Amino acid sequence: MEITFNSGDSSQGGGGSTPEEDITITKAEHEKLVNDSNEFMKLKESSGKSEGRIKELEGSVNALTGEKEELAQRFADLEGNVKQQFYEQLPEEHKKIAELIPTIEGLKEYVKLNAAKPPAGSDSNRPGTGTGDNFNSKWDELSYNEKEELRKKRPELWRKLYREKFGFNNEQ
Repeated sequence: MEITFNSGDSSQGGGGSTPEEDITITKAEHEKLVNDSNEFMKLKESSGKSEGRIKELEGSVNALTGEKEELAQRFADLEGNVKQQFYEQLPEEHKKIAELIPTIEGLKEYVKLNAAKPPAGSDSNRPGTGTGDNFNSKWDELSYNEKEELRKKRPELWRKLYREKFGFNNEQ
């Protein structure tokens, strides 16, 4: 079976057509064209949905990027505030050194280390100063170096603190 199409316009003289204007295709070719046309329409509709989804996702990406930037700024501000609080705990001569420490954890440890040491020339209740009568520090309040100094210079006081902390005497 063949289908004949007339591309001529009926308003042209007498409604007849010339052979150049007639197109003849087989039924199989016609069905293939119809199927291709239907598939094209489905793809066009799918493409429209995909474009809509792409725009939706782009909007989500833009929103998330903005949120990320906002959170990064808030984090930087918070980190700056925390560092400033640590800097305020240090004497002036240590602040320049502390500014070179990149992490908050490192800065915290540096402040902790320097806060445990009394200013030079001050009288304190640390090991090696004064008598045993005015020594008020506990085991956990002393640094490792202070405990070692106490163990070497005042072993009886070191043993007393050790017993209080651990409940028995360590003979070294």
